[in-house]
Amino acid sequence: MRKITVVSLGGNAYQLEDGAHAAIGAYLDRAARALALNPDRAEILSDLEQAIADKCDSFLGKHKTVISEGEAAQIVREMGPVQGQSHDAGAARPDAFASRDTADEWSSSAAPSDATIPTRRRRLMRLPGEGMMGGVCSGFGAYFDIDVVWVRLVFVLLLIATGGVWFFAWLAMLIVMPAARTPEQIASARGDALSAREVMEMARQKSADMGRAAASGLRDAQRNLRETFGPRT
Repeated sequence: MRKITVVSLGGNAYQLEDGAHAAIGAYLDRAARALALNPDRAEILSDLEQAIADKCDSFLGKHKTVISEGEAAQIVREMGPVQGQSHDAGAARPDAFASRDTADEWSSSAAPSDATIPTRRRRLMRLPGEGMMGGVCSGFGAYFDIDVVWVRLVFVLLLIATGGVWFFAWLAMLIVMPAARTPEQIASARGDALSAREVMEMARQKSADMGRAAASGLRDAQRNLRETFGPRT
């Protein structure tokens, strides 16, 4: 008999074995220390927590409600080490942590390895963010690893060949196929495993996009002010 701990990840409750709770808790603590000087620390930690929650979901089902210690270890390996404030390609230095034991634990449990991370099974899911009409064709393209253009061409040919009946088949797939909305779900649709490095890159890109949008809005406001209150002849 093993003790179970209920935790909140990404706003949802999960049941973890004690060893699993310790592994994921330690990983998030190390991430928080590594990101201490990062201005986007809160957002990145929230995204990391959501990514871990999504990975937990992939292990759970109708008759499986608890994350085991081994599954938590796999999640930590897939996530990989969290970089510090800089966005260099290298991983965070182990000597940045409090003790040699913590550094050794980081190196052994968090560093991803092709030998230890199993190949992810692709999940057939819609990709609304990449599709034209619900992301059904994009989902099939990702699942079979082919260009979505060819999938769309096949769908159009089937639509013509069946005299429009294929439209109802597409509509059924639009309703039945789950939508991949989170980064982990999108990665799973392609057979990939989302890592901490990708989460940080998405956060950096989001921050850069917000900065550009703010700068563009400021320029528009300044131009409007000049046009409204500028010198008139």
